[in-house]
Amino acid sequence: MGLPDETTDAGFLEQWYFTANDPGIKTAWDYLMKNDFSYGGNGDTIVAVIDTGVDYNHEDLAASMWTNNAEFMGVPGVDDDGDGFVDDIYGASTVSDKYEHTGNPMDDHGHGTHVAGIIGMTLFNGKGGVGVAPSARIMAVKAGQANGQFSSTDIAEAIDYAVMMGADVINMSFGSYANSA
Repeated sequence: MGLPDETTDAGFLEQWYFTANDPGIKTAWDYLMKNDFSYGGNGDTIVAVIDTGVDYNHEDLAASMWTNNAEFMGVPGVDDDGDGFVDDIYGASTVSDKYEHTGNPMDDHGHGTHVAGIIGMTLFNGKGGVGVAPSARIMAVKAGQANGQFSSTDIAEAIDYAVMMGADVINMSFGSYANSA
């Protein structure tokens, strides 16, 4: 199978990170293919996206989502794996105090879904674009509020969750207009 393009994924040419100043993604993919590796990444690699959540139903992300099988196969409304989160099938929300944490990491801001797309949009599905590691599994960890703000406690709890659930990589692409001191 060749490299993706606008015929395999409609939005491919609109993805600036594949063409801007030659970031080397296509070169890396070519190297991996020549050495008998999948340029899409390893399907066993779990990337935790700690952000404003992820739209795990998105047509270009649903197939790339990590699944907590203990909860997926478990009883609805029960913390089947005993991790402190009920029904955390695709990840969890650590927003607010621990009593308000949920197993629903749905994005209500948009940034987390955007970031997850750059990482893991589905390859060769004729929709949207392509992630740089489309075979990786995206674990959604919502630490950001609907207004895009984060607390350090929510971020720390999100990191703890991602590590506890076996994330191989943690992505946190936070930004701010505040000066750093």
